[in-house]
Amino acid sequence: MAYSRTKGRYVPRSTWFALSCSTMQLVTTIALVALTASLAAVSIGAADDVMAIALVTVGVIVLGLALVRLFVSLEVNGLPLLEADHASTT
Repeated sequence: MAYSRTKGRYVPRSTWFALSCSTMQLVTTIALVALTASLAAVSIGAADDVMAIALVTVGVIVLGLALVRLFVSLEVNGLPLLEADHASTT
């Protein structure tokens, strides 16, 4: 079955926006869970584990923000190989 194109696009803008919002919600949730885990680690006396939690959290936040940036770029420009210069083919 062929993909249906909506105004020259294979993937609608709303899909990219929804993915971006979901990614931001997930990153926020992970940051809050990491904060709770680091506070729990300090309270039980495992202060050495806080550094590992912090490094993993920073990595997840950087990855999440990179994905959000990618989704926003795809929302604005579309899929580069499939939707680029569709006006030039007409």
